[in-house]
Amino acid sequence: MRPTVARTELYSYLVTRHTGRTVRTNIEEQLARVERAALAVLDLRHVPLIDFSCADEVVAKLVVLSVDARPHRRFVLFRGLAEHHLEPIESALTRQGLAAAAESDRGEPLLIGSLEPRAAAAWREIWALGHVDVDALAERLDERAEHLLEALDDLEARALVIRDGDIYVSLGRALDDAAAEEEPGIDRP
Repeated sequence: MRPTVARTELYSYLVTRHTGRTVRTNIEEQLARVERAALAVLDLRHVPLIDFSCADEVVAKLVVLSVDARPHRRFVLFRGLAEHHLEPIESALTRQGLAAAAESDRGEPLLIGSLEPRAAAAWREIWALGHVDVDALAERLDERAEHLLEALDDLEARALVIRDGDIYVSLGRALDDAAAEEEPGIDRP
């Protein structure tokens, strides 16, 4: 599965629920125009401030949208998260039992929110590998494959990984693959 990548610019200061609703509505409208699986990439590098209400209005509600999306899957990746973004986003997600895939402003993978430890460990390993099947993941985590299936189903249901047949793909890898397809002459691994 190759999702369409939707990129969007955000307001610099995400400080009111109204601003958050405006940003989220704009993103939802962009995603609604895509008639296949889509990966929304929200880059927060130029957002010096996000308050708790905006984190709830933008981040948490987009995560819910990605989980509930039908008929086409929706995935959300938050990029460029700095230390000052983490508390309001973590709070908004944890309060609702949600989780989101992200990258720090240094490019480090972040799993933010509420997730069972086995699923979190599987997510980190999938992110590190880019893509992997259940047997290889089980070997790397020193787990039995059948024990991982519930965690992998949870990751897929929460739109934290993309399942492509028997392969689980990180959102970071999906984004890299989409970028490589857009730029001729780049060899994909």
